[in-house]
Amino acid sequence: MYSIGVDIGGSKIAVGIVGEDLQLISKKSLPFPHTGDPMDSIKTICSLISGLLAENRMDIKKAACIGLAVPGSIDYNRGIVIDAHNLDYHGFPLCKLVGECFPGCVVHVENDANAAALGEFYCGAFRGCSSGLLITIGTGIGGGLVLDGKLFVGGKQNGFEFGHAVLVFNGEPCTCGQRGCIESYCSAAALVREGRKAADQHHESMMFQRAQGDLTRINAKLVMDCAREGDVTASAIYQRYTEYLGATACTAIALFDPEIIAFGGGVSNDGEFLLSPIRKYADQYAFFKHHAKIVTAELKNDAGIIGAAMLHLQR
Repeated sequence: MYSIGVDIGGSKIAVGIVGEDLQLISKKSLPFPHTGDPMDSIKTICSLISGLLAENRMDIKKAACIGLAVPGSIDYNRGIVIDAHNLDYHGFPLCKLVGECFPGCVVHVENDANAAALGEFYCGAFRGCSSGLLITIGTGIGGGLVLDGKLFVGGKQNGFEFGHAVLVFNGEPCTCGQRGCIESYCSAAALVREGRKAADQHHESMMFQRAQGDLTRINAKLVMDCAREGDVTASAIYQRYTEYLGATACTAIALFDPEIIAFGGGVSNDGEFLLSPIRKYADQYAFFKHHAKIVTAELKNDAGIIGAAMLHLQR
């Protein structure tokens, strides 16, 4: 028996079929239809699923479930997306609508960061562990936590918003309206903000020179590349950035004592250049001497698809 995972993002909808061996058999994607009518996304989702099944000569009746991953808050009991602003989903009965396209197939929905953590648990960096924390570094900070083999969605099922725990009291403004959130200091957007600010003050820096004086051309990769090549200004920014990530890891270690912490998202592609200073910080400041292993997430862009397909194993 196989299962179907759907990763619904603001830029694209990706669908995959996952086999009994938990391996991704096939996948395909289409752009998310930003038409102003969320029902158009249902048409895209159902079309993708139907097309993928036809291409692989598979019958939906043999699917264990259709799992849906969305960047938003979930009402688990009713299968409703409470809010997913990038998708224009508000009180949106996603499970019901997709289920109507495939009668008889069980449909589940989950937050995308949680689904990605589930993917890492079954098929990626968390394999062999009963607990693990996934921290995804993108424009914002996503987080998914598995404890004792179960996805943690909060005591009141409001979700797991680790990126909006306060790291610096009364610090930088966050998109959520709070100040000083982990996201305000550890996201790729935060690295860009600090890189542009420093380059504006240090025109002799490699960042400023490579951007040809246009600060809008400074992105996270440019800051990281310049730091790796030894630029003093970029190195100072990056060192401070990894210290914030190290402090974030220490907070997670003290609160949850996970066996493993995996960093995902675009910034994590920096590999050991990112992880080494985070590990060093954790070795020095973590509350527990024998603390979580700190690694890079393994599943990359497929984590949401695979995790969504695994939702039937958690419900």
